[in-house]
Amino acid sequence: MQLAACVNLVPCIESIYRWEGRVAQSAEVLAVFKTSAEAFPQFQKALAELHPYEVPEIIALEAAAVAEPYRAWLLNSVARQVR
Repeated sequence: MQLAACVNLVPCIESIYRWEGRVAQSAEVLAVFKTSAEAFPQFQKALAELHPYEVPEIIALEAAAVAEPYRAWLLNSVARQVR
């Protein structure tokens, strides 16, 4: 099942955060997935189930503007998979 058209992996991210009352620090990889609003609920559920963290950071950002050819490709890539 294809719930995202593309993912960008950005390595070498250092995260500092508070977890269970302590300050923690972890090396992480930032993943930016491209999906549609329609596919997002299924995508979020699948990612949360697969992710090793108890509380994964899953954030949706709505694009202010998208070039039409890219938008069409993205929607076509996920539309035939989401039902």
